[in-house]
Amino acid sequence: MRRLYRLMMLAVVVALVLVLLPSVALATKTLAPNQVGVKAYSYVQALIDAPRVAGTPGEVTAALKVSDWFTRAGYSPTMQPFIYEGEEGNLSSQNVIAFRAAMKKPKAGITPLVIIGAHYDAVDAGQGADDNASGVGVMLEVAERIARYNQEYDIAFVAFGAEEAGLLGSFYYESQMSPKDISRTIAMINFDSLIVGDKLYIHAGSNGKTWARDQMLRLIRLRNLPIGIQPGWCTYADEDPAGFSAGFTPDWFSDYTAFNQAGIPIVAFESTNWEIGDNDGWIQTEKYLSFWHTENDNLAIIEELLPGRPMVRLNAYTTLVFEFLKHLKP
Repeated sequence: MRRLYRLMMLAVVVALVLVLLPSVALATKTLAPNQVGVKAYSYVQALIDAPRVAGTPGEVTAALKVSDWFTRAGYSPTMQPFIYEGEEGNLSSQNVIAFRAAMKKPKAGITPLVIIGAHYDAVDAGQGADDNASGVGVMLEVAERIARYNQEYDIAFVAFGAEEAGLLGSFYYESQMSPKDISRTIAMINFDSLIVGDKLYIHAGSNGKTWARDQMLRLIRLRNLPIGIQPGWCTYADEDPAGFSAGFTPDWFSDYTAFNQAGIPIVAFESTNWEIGDNDGWIQTEKYLSFWHTENDNLAIIEELLPGRPMVRLNAYTTLVFEFLKHLKP
């Protein structure tokens, strides 16, 4: 979705009617600690079996798949419909929201909220395995794992629609949050394009609220995970010095943008390579350049060219975020 930084964002507007379709089954079982990422991989495989372009029936079908998987993980998901203006008139999309209330409320004050998101739509080139079935897979496995724990904060898992049309689902979701919910949101965690890039990155947003990223960096060192921060060498750093500084990401690259602009601390995950090209993360790999938004964003092609890489990355990101949520004491 990085081309949005150059094209900027399209307008966000309001409301849709969903068509009920048959639910899609994916076998569930207790997830073993030594199999972290395996379930995420299976979600990737199941999500890429049909196109899911924003504003099409295929996107609706994908939304219902994700909703069904949340249900099987023990949640009661809801659809958040919205309408946006496309090139040929109004189009419909929807976010899929799975909410888990705190098992233990604070003795005083407001219950904190953590939002975890990934967009499930894709462009019409390739399968969208990396961009962004990979992020959805990690989000779903994290949701399934954390459902067995008694966390002391509310969690909202959100599969965003119409990201590829201009980050529309995430902007719509944020626009519908109450001032109270915005003020109690202690972190927004975003997954986008995780399985291809040479390097695994964790970013904070340009609003500089880094507590969640910094706590995860400590977990990365503790767990010896292959995740790091971008080095801050970007050619375009003078355009957004905060966003392109080491360890940060500018707005408009993905769905964290709306939350960063609302003053919420964000943590954004991606796999790419900030040390080649213009040092802005646009080129994902040194050997094969970029896969996103091309016909090569295909799981079989990725595994053929980069064997084993997807599983390594799914394991690392799922491990980190699950451990962060499991031990979080706001």
